[in-house]
Amino acid sequence: MNINEFTAKKLGEVLAFTRVSIDTLNKGKEALVEALGAEKVQDMIEKNNLHGEEVIRLSTEGGAIDTTLSKASKTEEKLKSMRELYVGDEWDNATELLEWSGFFEGAAIVHWALVRGTGESMNNENLITLANEAIAYHYELLEQSESELATIGQDKAQ
Repeated sequence: MNINEFTAKKLGEVLAFTRVSIDTLNKGKEALVEALGAEKVQDMIEKNNLHGEEVIRLSTEGGAIDTTLSKASKTEEKLKSMRELYVGDEWDNATELLEWSGFFEGAAIVHWALVRGTGESMNNENLITLANEAIAYHYELLEQSESELATIGQDKAQ
């Protein structure tokens, strides 16, 4: 089933989210492992890799890989720029990284919702399934950040 330009670009945007997530996890690994544990951080890297690989597969099958990859590169630059403005030189500060993830995970959720909508319109079960899985995953990460930050706030207030 061919993928139109809009869907290809939305796939590029969510692909960028997977890439920036992996990059963020690697750059902030020391602080995030301390806050979340090594296994959780590794699981997050693997899940993002899986989602990215599936986006590439579906885009390739839909004949839209060039558009998807082009949009992914542009969106990746924007996301990294926003991240750098927020995190700055505090890559060793789990609180800053978790606060950033609140913005990031919320944005990932709404971008994946657009992908789900395109899948529903196209009646493409693979897109719908991937988007639903990614949305649930990013909600889980958002809730994890919220919980960790509440704990950090409690600890710092004493």
